[in-house]
Amino acid sequence: MLEVEQAVVAYDGRPVLDGVSLKVAPSEVVAILGANGSGKSTLVKAALGLAPLVGGEVRLFGTPLRRFREWHRLGYVPQRIGAGSGVPATVREVVAEGRLARRGFLRLPKPADRRAVGEALAAVGLADRAREPVSVLSGGQQQRVLIARALAGAPELLVLDEPTAGVDAASQEAFAVCLHRFVDQGGTVVFVAHELGPLRPLITRAVVVHHGEIVHDGAPPETDNDHVHPHAGAA
Repeated sequence: MLEVEQAVVAYDGRPVLDGVSLKVAPSEVVAILGANGSGKSTLVKAALGLAPLVGGEVRLFGTPLRRFREWHRLGYVPQRIGAGSGVPATVREVVAEGRLARRGFLRLPKPADRRAVGEALAAVGLADRAREPVSVLSGGQQQRVLIARALAGAPELLVLDEPTAGVDAASQEAFAVCLHRFVDQGGTVVFVAHELGPLRPLITRAVVVHHGEIVHDGAPPETDNDHVHPHAGAA
């Protein structure tokens, strides 16, 4: 699904990732953990082409990133931002954007598109808020809108960058239920987190990033207080 080989990313000549390699297989739920500034979000951005590589290579679904075009197979939720991005829009309109990569920008929505949007809204518990402006929602609800937008495209791989950071407990629980359903349907998930919370039972594997290097790849830490795995101290 996702392969990162010897990735090097540098900003202003300072290495942020230093020869990082990561492989994600179908149906895995991989948590990328680490302290602030460790490089965990940069790893995700590099895997999606959002952070340019100085060295190394990325492949999505077996295709080199530079030639990858099947973006409908991938759903991405960035770090928490205003879901409306300053543009007046309803919840349904924002979620409907998730269908664009699958249907194309110039084609009108079909019944299948409207159905997918409705199902995505229901999955995150916001079906009753579909006609409301995104701007009136809480921060946690806006994050759920972004997750619904990613789900609406029916991706095979879902990549999320700190999806529960600063989000209320109710939204975290709703997201965990939604993600559980996605995984049960055969989806693959990679997400960046500072704390695992209600997502812990879903995780099949944890990757800990420390100073731009992977220092642990295996069982998740036992508690959120141990999100920087003991191996990181040795590194």
